[in-house]
Amino acid sequence: MTPPSSPKSLGHNTGRNAFALLACRIGADLLNFLLFLVVSRRFGPEGMGEYGYAFALAGLVYYSATLGIDEYGIREYSRQPAERRPTLISNLLGAQLSIAVVVMLVLLAYLAVTRPVPHMLLIIGSMTIYQLGAAFSATLFVPAMAEQQMLPPAFINLLGRGFAFVVTGLLIWIFDWSLHAASIAFACGGVMMLVLALRSASSFKAHLLPNLSTGNVLEGTRRLWSFAAVGLLGQLLNRIGVIALSLQVGSAAAGIYTTGLKLVEVACLPLVFIGVAAYPRLCQAFADPLEFQRLTRQGLVIGIGLAAVLALAMYLLVPPLLVPVLGERFAGAEPIIAVMAAIVLAQGIEIVLGRLMLAANLNVARAVRITLGTLVCILLTVGFTPLFGIHATIAALVGSYLLVDLLYFGNLFGTLRRRTLRPDLKLGPT
Repeated sequence: MTPPSSPKSLGHNTGRNAFALLACRIGADLLNFLLFLVVSRRFGPEGMGEYGYAFALAGLVYYSATLGIDEYGIREYSRQPAERRPTLISNLLGAQLSIAVVVMLVLLAYLAVTRPVPHMLLIIGSMTIYQLGAAFSATLFVPAMAEQQMLPPAFINLLGRGFAFVVTGLLIWIFDWSLHAASIAFACGGVMMLVLALRSASSFKAHLLPNLSTGNVLEGTRRLWSFAAVGLLGQLLNRIGVIALSLQVGSAAAGIYTTGLKLVEVACLPLVFIGVAAYPRLCQAFADPLEFQRLTRQGLVIGIGLAAVLALAMYLLVPPLLVPVLGERFAGAEPIIAVMAAIVLAQGIEIVLGRLMLAANLNVARAVRITLGTLVCILLTVGFTPLFGIHATIAALVGSYLLVDLLYFGNLFGTLRRRTLRPDLKLGPT
């Protein structure tokens, strides 16, 4: 077995990996933002509404098919003996493939009921292929991520995403393609990510043939359901507003809300990737109650402080730039975007607490709490959006996130207190 790294080397790896992940993601999101500008200027809020609706559905497919495998897989890979690690990847792929088939059947049933127009079907299909490629790539990147060799996966993700964004933008802006025709580039980007991820996993001697045995699929589902629920419901929590506005208010309102969510996502990126880079270290530190408690307190102080700074930056800096950057058709949306800065704070705290919950084996508790928050958000959004419009959608999302944050705090600090009083206590997933 590979000897454990020293705290100094772990800290160095965390900083280096966080920088690599953040730099590549910023590069990809910069390209995404350029596509965002192209779609906004060429098609206006209505086009952004179609783009956001398709991406919301494809995002639900991604989180359903991912099953939280990247988070579960990294935790288990880092704790298993070296000889068992290749088989772990085969088992994960088998469970993931089985669930992906079910997810696609559900999506087809939804499309059969809602009957989108043909050009929307093409956009949804292209983005779904893109997200499936990203989902399976996340599993194949588990060995590299757990070994803290995070630069190659980050670069491959940048390459696949960048291809999709750049080619789609060029087809629209230079060749005057429609949004649905240009979106085929997303499917190509997803396939590219998958092929390169297969090469990455093979370099770690991972077994790439999915284990589709009934026993493995059932066992994988049992172990992964809580991770999958968090990813899927977290995505639904964010996107239910887009879907509700599209169906109940109109594409223009959905486009403005999608714009704000995209800006929220960009603002939260530092929190996401600092958490990803620190995750292997947190998983290893859980065996030492006092060390884990120290890292938890440190992470909360830094994370919540950073979330507050990022929210303030969005509130002050983004609204004045909205019309100059996105065009005159977004005039009047500045107050709405400013209010959505509250989502950055509430969601940022959830990102910090959620990563600590996973490292503390509280994945089931986290799934239960996010489920409750999502149900509250759905009820508030569907009930009040037709009456009060986009402001009700924003308030529902912020309130639901704050409820989830409060519940997380109770679970996490209850666990820390019990483990400090009884250092020999070994907690499984709860």
